[in-house]
Amino acid sequence: MANKPIPCIVGFGGLTPTGRASHSLGYTRMIYDMQSDPDKMDYLKSVLSLCEMIPEDLDQKGLNKFLKDNENNVLENTLMRKLEHKFCRDTFWSYDYDMPANACAQLPFKLDPTTHYASRQHPKALGMSIVGMSDALSDTGLDLRNIIDEYGRHKVGCFAGCAVMNMDRYSGDGLFASHPLGQRATSKQISFTLPEMPADFINAYVTGSLGITGHFIGACATSLYNLNAGVELIKNGKSELVIVGASEAILGPPAYIGFAAMGAMATDERMKSLQGLMGEGEELNYRNYCRPFGDNMGMVCGESSGFAVLMSDRLAMETGANIRGSFLNVNINADGNKKSISGPGAGNYFSVGKTFKDIETVFGEGVLREKSAFLAHGTGTPLNRITESHIMSTFAKEFGIESLPVSSVKSKLGHTMGAAGMDQIWCAMGAVESQKLTGICTIPKLADDVFTENLDYFLEDREFDSRKDIVFMNSKGFGGNNATSAFISSDLTQELLEKRHGKSDVTKWSKKKEQAEITRASNKELAINSEINPIYDFDKDVLEIQDLKITKDNIKTSTGFNYEIESDLNKKDFS
Repeated sequence: MANKPIPCIVGFGGLTPTGRASHSLGYTRMIYDMQSDPDKMDYLKSVLSLCEMIPEDLDQKGLNKFLKDNENNVLENTLMRKLEHKFCRDTFWSYDYDMPANACAQLPFKLDPTTHYASRQHPKALGMSIVGMSDALSDTGLDLRNIIDEYGRHKVGCFAGCAVMNMDRYSGDGLFASHPLGQRATSKQISFTLPEMPADFINAYVTGSLGITGHFIGACATSLYNLNAGVELIKNGKSELVIVGASEAILGPPAYIGFAAMGAMATDERMKSLQGLMGEGEELNYRNYCRPFGDNMGMVCGESSGFAVLMSDRLAMETGANIRGSFLNVNINADGNKKSISGPGAGNYFSVGKTFKDIETVFGEGVLREKSAFLAHGTGTPLNRITESHIMSTFAKEFGIESLPVSSVKSKLGHTMGAAGMDQIWCAMGAVESQKLTGICTIPKLADDVFTENLDYFLEDREFDSRKDIVFMNSKGFGGNNATSAFISSDLTQELLEKRHGKSDVTKWSKKKEQAEITRASNKELAINSEINPIYDFDKDVLEIQDLKITKDNIKTSTGFNYEIESDLNKKDFS
């Protein structure tokens, strides 16, 4: 590790079932009852302003009353709840359909992110990408686009996309339904279906990046696959600034038909049966559909977007970035031989075990045993509760962790497919910064077949018993795609910086980052008031052939960029 750059996270944003993910606003909703009154008011205002529901003529006293009067309304229209069928049908679906399940975790109220900027028949997931990426830039507290220009647009990386595909009337659903419905497909639908479109939109309309781009699909592990791409790009020195993320919006007939046919979904019929067996009455409780590690029978779909801004430790210190933490590694393993493509395998044992070993190697046994927690994949299916609990319990015992705190954010956010790992990242950051872990609040007890040795399942939101600086994040993707990583706190990251750069340089950086912290605090107020304008630079600085001056050594543009053409290869490496 001594000779490799440290991949630091300097900002995070997105649109989720809580609202904005930036500035810890989303995590406030996850642990709402544990938050202070001022934090609650900030959160309520952030959601209501984002959804354009606050009257313009209110004075401060009237605003405070409005927020308090609408508190229950906000809480009922965030996180897991009943699907807004008519809104989705009228806005995003190509045809009507009686859904087999009506629980989901969708964006707050009837939020359509494509109305927040000059979109042109954009799928919802791409609208979430534009608004969410702008949210992430504000969270850094930096003029990041200027930093990108100075660092070099050709050196910035971006890995983002979805796991399934963009599937609303403006993309996949509209494309496939057009002919049966006697309609014509549009020229945009097939291109908007492509899963890497969020990265393409960020490059083309937000950052203007000319660097490496792509998207690594790994089913439900997609976010951590993209995180791995960014982390490795920084560690091998090919880039010092990388954006990683995902955006998934699949609340519609195609996904529900498919997942219900697989038997993987918590349908209304199955939920009614489970509630009867549990003595919970006949009226469906849509908030409690997803039940990780409890008596359960299927997953619940959600929609979410999330984008992390990563920098090398060198660039972060040079620019005075507010380092929120770091990711030293992402371990990815396939399941190998298995009976069925959906069945469990050995891969997740390797990815979890190697990540535990990573933390023990870098920080020692004490940090691993005393200062770590675990965000499980936790889909809410019977098979997952057995296999993943066995993995966690096995390695907790093997590494001497007496009582590892465990939770799963899907109980509140649903299964957001490709964005599931991004949900884990912002929740991990929130847990470490607040020292409070969101709990699995949808189950009264663990199922009898769940492994519990050396594990402490949080079945309610609660504070950690002692300081935690490491949060493991685990993803088990359909088909045998497993990925595990660990979020490292800012305190532990600073310890690494001091060992590498010395206390003097770290002190200089600490002074330099004060401006980013001030700007970030100001940007939080903008986020609360929904005054962060989405960045969508359509038809701006578009280069034509006559704008380029090209030699074998550099490329100059009429907009002022002068980029050297360099080889990444060293002749000695091949001699």
